[in-house]
Amino acid sequence: MKIPSAELVRDLVAANSRIDSRKLLEYREIKCEPGIIEKAEGSCYVSIGDTKVIVGIKFDLMEPYEDTPYEGGLVVTLNYVPVVFQNLDQNVDIEYSRIIDRSIRESEMINLEEFCKVPGKEAIQIYVDCYIINNDGNLLDALNLAAVKALSTSNMPKIENGKIEITNKKINLRALPVLVTVSKIKNKFLVDLNAAEEKAIDYAIAISYLNDNEICAIQKMGTEGIKFKELERIIEIGREKQRELRRFL
Repeated sequence: MKIPSAELVRDLVAANSRIDSRKLLEYREIKCEPGIIEKAEGSCYVSIGDTKVIVGIKFDLMEPYEDTPYEGGLVVTLNYVPVVFQNLDQNVDIEYSRIIDRSIRESEMINLEEFCKVPGKEAIQIYVDCYIINNDGNLLDALNLAAVKALSTSNMPKIENGKIEITNKKINLRALPVLVTVSKIKNKFLVDLNAAEEKAIDYAIAISYLNDNEICAIQKMGTEGIKFKELERIIEIGREKQRELRRFL
């Protein structure tokens, strides 16, 4: 199947249309299936259209970092099957893992002090391992949704005799951050871009919401500048769309 050109995408958007006939602010079908990986401590599969990701949660022993001796650790990694690589920009795994890490960390959804047993000596590292199964755009929204849902299904670990044991209590989550990516093409704002549409953006902004009124993280992508009035509109769109995504949590 021939991939539509960026020029065609931009012409369609200018006429308030899209390749797949969706409205500009309409998401594709979303599926969210927790508990998909039997050997992980928590997991979730999310698909948004043909974009498919899986996130698994694991724990390991660690020595607390010198600058946070009273806290456990958090590591977000992004992996993908080889066939996906050709459709991803260089170093996107590093950039996207940092954005998901920031969404989780800045939301303070996890109290990392609860994962430290002996300050400066013994703690638990949380691994949020993200996997891209298929990429058809809007990876960030899918990955964040899967990561937060996977964490919400995980039971709290504890350290006993130098080993990690899993309790029967869920991790105490203080917030559930929802990330929404809003893009600008031809002076129009869109959500949930597919892979072809992402090649045509002027810029995109990923915003992580705690609720309607609180934002905990924001990341801009693309080279074009952004006007303050545009940012206000983008935040408003994200606020509305985060409610749609939050129902899956």
